[in-house]
Amino acid sequence: MEKINEVFFSEHGLTSTSASHLADLAQEVIAGNETKLKNMTFVTTKVDIVGSASESGKTICVGYDGNMLAQVRPLLEEIASMNAFCAWMREAVKAKDKKLKQVANFTFEEWCTFQGVEIPSSPSYPKETTETDIIAQMNIKERNRYLQLEAVAATIGKYIHPGGQFSSAREELQNGIMKPYSTDGNGKDTLIYAHVPSVDPQKVEDVFFELQKWHRQNERELNKMKFAINKQAEKQTLENIHRFKQELESEKQCHMKLFTQYKEWQLKEQERISKLKINVPEALQETYDRLSRLEE
Repeated sequence: MEKINEVFFSEHGLTSTSASHLADLAQEVIAGNETKLKNMTFVTTKVDIVGSASESGKTICVGYDGNMLAQVRPLLEEIASMNAFCAWMREAVKAKDKKLKQVANFTFEEWCTFQGVEIPSSPSYPKETTETDIIAQMNIKERNRYLQLEAVAATIGKYIHPGGQFSSAREELQNGIMKPYSTDGNGKDTLIYAHVPSVDPQKVEDVFFELQKWHRQNERELNKMKFAINKQAEKQTLENIHRFKQELESEKQCHMKLFTQYKEWQLKEQERISKLKINVPEALQETYDRLSRLEE
């Protein structure tokens, strides 16, 4: 922020109102002196009619005599001193008004920079924690077990679910037992197929149900882990939202505190500047005294 021009001000001096009033008086003095100098001439002019008696002409303009000539410099000196007084007071009042305006227009952000204070930033609303986020947080043992369960579930399910290779082969075996023979073609070209189990059907059933049992056990553990992962994701999401609200409230309180300090500074600074007195330089003291006497 631009520093105020201190040369114009001191603890003892004139208020802006007094300075403006004395400057108005100075302008009146200047106007009076300029009026006296306005019709300056060093020639006295008379007018007469041709043929009239000598010395009968009328004087229409009187030139400056010695006394009036001697007043020219003092009048000009007084005009100059009054102009100098007005210029000083005018610049002082302008500097004061400029500073008051600058303080009034000084923004909160500019004040924080001026004070070396960092403006608190608003926290970002947290993203929802996903199952992928929780899985990424697992240790080596947990992560490996989860991947193993997924791999087993996918592998077994691929074979024992309807349409899977083991499920289809089992269904084919059961159909062969029910219909041990089948034909293809007509007449003498008819082909007869005999369907003979290549392994004990009961053993196939035992393996199938064993695989199913293994799959169900695996699915239970996998679903249990997925349930825990889902709950952990929900918990973290709620915790993050709670923390966000706390940070947001803290940011609001900090911002409000700083803004209050800013407004207090602004009011105090405006009050301080308003109370500044305009210094009267020694060179203008005589002019000031003369104007003060005119004011009485």
